[in-house]
Amino acid sequence: MERSLENVSLEEIEADVLEAERRLNEALGPAQRSFSYPCYQAYVGDGLTRRSYVPVIARHFTAARGRGEYANYPLTCSLTYLWSYPVEEMTGPRMIDLVKRAVSNGQWLILTFHSIGDGHLPVAQNTFVEVCDFLARNRSDIWGAPVVEVARRVADWRKSA
Repeated sequence: MERSLENVSLEEIEADVLEAERRLNEALGPAQRSFSYPCYQAYVGDGLTRRSYVPVIARHFTAARGRGEYANYPLTCSLTYLWSYPVEEMTGPRMIDLVKRAVSNGQWLILTFHSIGDGHLPVAQNTFVEVCDFLARNRSDIWGAPVVEVARRVADWRKSA
């Protein structure tokens, strides 16, 4: 049987995640990282054995991202299943519109890039550059940072609110 999320247990997924984190720490040095649910799937098992592994990830990570239809509201979003937009084959103007809309609504937007240029579910190189240039031109109004950094700030803000 092929190994997949549908045929592993909560204990197996936790062991896999901890081993991956150990290897990352060994290769890159210790750091706080966020988690990205593979293929946006936050459960193991199937049918009667299906279980969310969001609580497993919450024990080990400040933040985790999956797939969602909207940008996140910092006060109420689940830091352990943040919504992110898959942007493969999306145009630069469409991504920029998502950014502008999130800023005007006071939301936290996460864009998910699988690859740039070539590879699986790519975004064109010039599209990526177009979005990066827009963000650079607007850095005084739009804060861009790694997911874990934003999540830490949101968590601190929630404690003080």
